[in-house]
Amino acid sequence: MELALIITGSVIAALLVIYLILIAPGKRGNIKEFTTVSYAHRGLHGEGIAENSISAFRAAVEAGYGIELDVRLSKDGKLVVFHDDTLDRVCGVCGRVDAFTAEELANMRLSGTEDGVPLFDDVLSLVDGKVPLLVEIKEDAGKYGVSTAAAERLATYGGRFIVESFNPLSLMNMKKRLPTALRGVLSQQFTRDKNYRKPLYFALQLLLLNRLASPAFVAYNHEHAGALSLRLFRALFRGATFAWTTRSPEDHAKASKAFSACIFEYYLP
Repeated sequence: MELALIITGSVIAALLVIYLILIAPGKRGNIKEFTTVSYAHRGLHGEGIAENSISAFRAAVEAGYGIELDVRLSKDGKLVVFHDDTLDRVCGVCGRVDAFTAEELANMRLSGTEDGVPLFDDVLSLVDGKVPLLVEIKEDAGKYGVSTAAAERLATYGGRFIVESFNPLSLMNMKKRLPTALRGVLSQQFTRDKNYRKPLYFALQLLLLNRLASPAFVAYNHEHAGALSLRLFRALFRGATFAWTTRSPEDHAKASKAFSACIFEYYLP
């Protein structure tokens, strides 16, 4: 009986050590300087300004907020700034973003405004280092075109930026191609939704794939601030954490107590 307890205790201790190794952050560099600002989610949009538009990014720059944005590839292999896989919600066009060329996307109207889908190059030219960027890599598992192109472009950008993704393989590719870029794992408590009750999402929820990405920070759903792995990442490793996405001053005030920085929309912090 005593031997069984010793063995059980040893197994539990070993598993705990492995768990902590898996969720530990990588090199954090100057990540703290990126936690001193709030990030406008898809730019400072609303009231006639479309998300992920040049107008939204210009407004964020003028207001002095950091910018969170999404990059993916067009049909002709150019980096464009757009969140969804498909164009239906924002442009009212049926089809995937990667089924159209960058020129065709530029001629589509974002949420009925005069703005079209912007090139990542044009956004970088506009921002030009004036505010920090939080670049989300939108890439399907097993594909590396977006992360490869983003690494190549960001290598020549002179401004401040960090990158994030729900896909740890994309971050691993970023680490390989642009090792100086600070990376962040995006996550939440996926298993609250029955559609995500699968082993992969459980591992992502627990940050068990951090080892692949070597993250400098974790960006987590602000409504899930009490998640165990997030709390351990913050408490044991003093890891930087970003809250996504707060949508009211009340959300912001609450999230600020648990996270290092906030990604916000529909209000001004």
